[in-house]
Amino acid sequence: MGRRLAALACVLAVAFGGSSALAQTAPGMTGGNTAGGAPDSAPGGLVAPAPEPAAAGSVAGPGFTPSAGGYAGYGEPSLPGGGTVPPFARQEIDNPFQFNNQRAPVGDPALTGTMGSMESIPTELPGPDRLLPLGGKLPPIRLEAIYNEPVNLRDCLVYAILHNLPIRISSAGVTSSKWLAVGKFGGFLPNMNMYALDQLLSGSSLIGGVIPTTFHTPNAQAQAQVQWSPFQGGSVLFGSLQALHQFRAARAGYHGTINDNLLAVGLGYYNLLLNQALLQIQIRAVDVSRAQLVLNRQLEHAGTGTRFNVLQAETQLASDEQNLLTQQVNFRKSAINLATLMNLNLGVNIVPSDIEIKKVRLIDPALDINGLINIAIFNRPELQQFKELKIAARRNIQLQAAPLYPQMQFFGSVQGNGATFSRSTRVVSGSPTVVAVEGPLLPAPPVLLTSGAPLAGTVPIYPAGVTLTRASIQSRQMRLSYTMGWQVNWSFSGLGVPNVANIESARALAKQTTLQANQQLLNVQNQVRTSYLNSQTAERLIDVSSKAVVSSSEQLRLARVRLANGVGTNIDVLQAQQVWVQALVNKASAIIQYNNAQVQLLRDIGLITVDTLTSGKLVRG
Repeated sequence: MGRRLAALACVLAVAFGGSSALAQTAPGMTGGNTAGGAPDSAPGGLVAPAPEPAAAGSVAGPGFTPSAGGYAGYGEPSLPGGGTVPPFARQEIDNPFQFNNQRAPVGDPALTGTMGSMESIPTELPGPDRLLPLGGKLPPIRLEAIYNEPVNLRDCLVYAILHNLPIRISSAGVTSSKWLAVGKFGGFLPNMNMYALDQLLSGSSLIGGVIPTTFHTPNAQAQAQVQWSPFQGGSVLFGSLQALHQFRAARAGYHGTINDNLLAVGLGYYNLLLNQALLQIQIRAVDVSRAQLVLNRQLEHAGTGTRFNVLQAETQLASDEQNLLTQQVNFRKSAINLATLMNLNLGVNIVPSDIEIKKVRLIDPALDINGLINIAIFNRPELQQFKELKIAARRNIQLQAAPLYPQMQFFGSVQGNGATFSRSTRVVSGSPTVVAVEGPLLPAPPVLLTSGAPLAGTVPIYPAGVTLTRASIQSRQMRLSYTMGWQVNWSFSGLGVPNVANIESARALAKQTTLQANQQLLNVQNQVRTSYLNSQTAERLIDVSSKAVVSSSEQLRLARVRLANGVGTNIDVLQAQQVWVQALVNKASAIIQYNNAQVQLLRDIGLITVDTLTSGKLVRG
């Protein structure tokens, strides 16, 4: 009967007292000594139950040091003079720590402390004692990574510019286009052909197929030729100009790649920062669920609560702990994605060094949509790229018409041949030669054998003479010859039909490029307008979500007060807690959404750089 009267007194106090402190207690019970004394004992020796100790291996309470105006144990509010307030006669305690300029829910140390201004949320890397190990062996935050690396946005952007793979791939393409253009301009220079040949001709042959002859002759040849074509139908000139504009288009595309990857890194960093804030929100949710579980156990112990409420609180705590583990993994995944964009070792866990999530304005709000579009037209590298491609396509038409024009060239050459490349001589020694002499045959002299008998079958003697070839000096030097002239060619392959077809095809491609440039212009305007509207909407969303946080925190506070005083239900507290957590998530998401919209708008107008993203200066055009 006494408990029912106590509950009725609490209902009346809440009904007539509004949000003021419950200064009165139920009949038969004594209230807390707000003047500094200890609370009196209730009749019959009824005192507030002591908080239950934390389970072995579980994370201790939120770690708030009990003090005047603070909290003791698992969310028990302490009186200014010491002691605790019984859960069934709980009072509001003035707390110097405010939550979004509102009082924190009674007995909830997880909700104490400021959550920043309307446009910021403080965030920092939580300690390992506030987190849960994953799989029983992976440490919190770092998980499978080697070590944590605190970085800020500027560090990520600078590192990405130097090491990002798409940027480096695009840079290699620009270098290739540059040297192709240099090669095309080389067509204005003359051609030079040189060759040298040194061989030995040795063997025998038949002159005219009848007279045999033998030879053993060294032979050397050399030639140097220069050709210069001042006019080739315009192919060299227009080909060089086409390559030049293609190089400029590739360079503009390279800047576009830098802009795209700066955007990706900026969004990736803010996503990492958001996941860190969500991690802290989940930690707060777990702390609130733990405090709620303790409160329900105290109410059950005092006889004003039910076992079902305790089971509900345990289920909510288990769900919040699972969400906390999931958020730890999401935090690590966002770090992996950012490291991939930066081309950083994925074994390094990137941790934001920022101490708060805050609204970051990058563009002067005085700029209207027309000013932003004008800035984009002059600065978007994609538009510059298509501008150069349009010019290159028109040059290609002139290049395809070059074969229909005459081609003129000047040429000159010097060539020589000889026995050797050296400028030496050779001495040819003289030699005797036997020649026949006209006259009658002379009888052969008799040849006697040793036996004295004459030898039969002797040949006659022919008359002959000897001539002597004198020694001489033979020159081995090369003999030179020169050639100079000019030449004009004018030919029509296939009567010029293939060339005319190529010209018409080039014109169609040029028109296609022009249409693509117009399409790109429309895309740029679409992107700028969309980003502008998203930025305006996201900025408004910050205010709405901030008010929702204030409202939901007050809703949770009242739900817990009503439950502690026996006029509320546990389900009301759980629902209010879910609404409060979602409001915090929405506020953090709204701030990051606005920052992302500013980064996107900065990229869409073509002014995204490391300085414009991190200097804190507004872009004004």
